[in-house]
Amino acid sequence: MMSIIDKRRGTPLRREVMVGGAAVALAMLPVARAWAGVEYVTRTASCTIHVASTSGLTVMAGPNMQFEVWGNSVDLTDPTNGFTFTGPAGMQARIVTRRSGSTNSGRGCGFVGSAVVEIDTPPTLTANASASVSFKMPLGDLSRLSLTVVPNPALSQATWTTQGTIQPNAMPCIVKTGSITTLNQDTKLVIQLPPGSAQDQTTCTSNVLNVRAVVSSQQVDVAPSFNYRVTGLPSFLTVTQSPSPASALQLPSLSFTFNVAGVRTLSAASTSTIKITNPIDTLRSTSLVLQVVPNPGQGFTQAATANPTSTNAGNPIDFTLRFSAPTQSGQVVTWRMTQAACFAQAVAEAPYSAASPFQFFRLPAGQTSVNIRVLSVNGSGCTNKLAPVAHIFEAWIGDSRTNPQVTTVTSGPSYTRANVSLLFP
Repeated sequence: MMSIIDKRRGTPLRREVMVGGAAVALAMLPVARAWAGVEYVTRTASCTIHVASTSGLTVMAGPNMQFEVWGNSVDLTDPTNGFTFTGPAGMQARIVTRRSGSTNSGRGCGFVGSAVVEIDTPPTLTANASASVSFKMPLGDLSRLSLTVVPNPALSQATWTTQGTIQPNAMPCIVKTGSITTLNQDTKLVIQLPPGSAQDQTTCTSNVLNVRAVVSSQQVDVAPSFNYRVTGLPSFLTVTQSPSPASALQLPSLSFTFNVAGVRTLSAASTSTIKITNPIDTLRSTSLVLQVVPNPGQGFTQAATANPTSTNAGNPIDFTLRFSAPTQSGQVVTWRMTQAACFAQAVAEAPYSAASPFQFFRLPAGQTSVNIRVLSVNGSGCTNKLAPVAHIFEAWIGDSRTNPQVTTVTSGPSYTRANVSLLFP
């Protein structure tokens, strides 16, 4: 009677033969051998997460891409004579590290040998390419792992907005009464600085804009991590990436930080084309345009104020305007009360006609603030016995009699407004 036992991986086979009622064990070498060869693949950062089996591995194109191949006797492969790479011209691979089963057991990876393979492929690859690596086992047979080298993901066009909104905010402490505008499908950002920005020394912490790098979706077993290369930044702008570094398949956030003092003291318009590039495949890039324009001339440094803000009809009201630079002789402010019939002229320096759609105030020279005084009137619809009635004062830099476009502006440094409430006397 004969029985053959082959149950444990790595245990030599033996044959037990029953001769005349006595058992005789004879070592049979080699009747068979333990299975050896590639079993699975992991990334080098984690030995417990299997990213591929013998069916094949996908690797992103680029230099020095590493992965770890696991299997019985894989660590015994001679890196010089026992390892073979097969693939298109311009590609090569090598074993850079071998680890025994006992070493890997100490790493918490299981009692199995491994080899770290490093592969170099053209970073600007445009289509999938097939390749393979082979490991010669101790008895001379080859264990093969199929590879597919895939191109780096395409970078989508970056924008200054996320779902149409500037993130985290529109930098109100820099823009103030200026403006911030996105153009060309949000790929261009124009910041018009407010009047008096060069003299502004107030603290500003809202000085960051976030842009997200978006790549095309794809499945890859082994991909690099890196920081995007950002060039073309103006001197007042720096950038950081989160996470840093990020996988080529992630969507990292790029935070652009403005040097507040550097922006406020610009004396000429600054226009920059900012390029965001994959550092491995430099053909994968996207660009944004940033334009910062200093104050073009005279303007309001802050919103107009009313004194008092609430008063009985029949009393005078002063509206204070503050300017970015001393006024010059001949400069004019166009202004109005939106309910013209509820007000009248209070002083000769501020002529007022309720029949005219706009009023005109000639600025005295050398002033950085002026008061426009108007007299309130208790006319029909001007007050209410039950509650105060709100009225709006508006003002524009310029003379709408010579330039009708002056009063088409409803924001920015050349426009301001204030509210006042009239009470029934």
